[in-house]
Amino acid sequence: MPRINRDETARDASIKFAAIAATLLLASCGGKAETKQENSTGVAGNPVVSPVWDAADACKLLDKSVLGTALKDPVTETSLGLVNQASGANAATSECRYTLASGANATLMTRCSPIADNTDEAIAASRKQMQSLVGALGKTVEDVPNLGKAAFFVPGINQMNVYIDDEKFVILTISSAPNETARATAINLVKKIGN
Repeated sequence: MPRINRDETARDASIKFAAIAATLLLASCGGKAETKQENSTGVAGNPVVSPVWDAADACKLLDKSVLGTALKDPVTETSLGLVNQASGANAATSECRYTLASGANATLMTRCSPIADNTDEAIAASRKQMQSLVGALGKTVEDVPNLGKAAFFVPGINQMNVYIDDEKFVILTISSAPNETARATAINLVKKIGN
């Protein structure tokens, strides 16, 4: 795969979309407070079934060698940020930034809510917000069936948003992946999260 040297405009767009995704991640928590229920069986296509899934450490949920192999661009460094431990009704969150040998970056944002607020309404609102943002750029958010409770992919920025179940949510952004294979690559990577 040829190394990609993105100009400042493309890099700035990726960063802005990542920031927007982070905002959507936190804004999508609009459900009513409920007692957390264990979901050991998961949802059809659920990429995460591990009881030790820790949203406060996204770097541990997707191994850097797995990501580097999938992107055909080795990960040279990871950094963990935006860490929030769950407390009361507040969700655990974090973001892992993977620096690739080519100089590109990939990110994994994770969230686990103690109040099961990944409601159908919250998911629909998040998808609608994302569509309004990328629609201005001529892009269309694509639904991804059979991946968690609900999932959608944002082409161009190559971002997979997956509501794994009522509590867990991830956003994987692999902007440097070739557009023609990015969706399939993202699906395969999401299925490896937490395994």
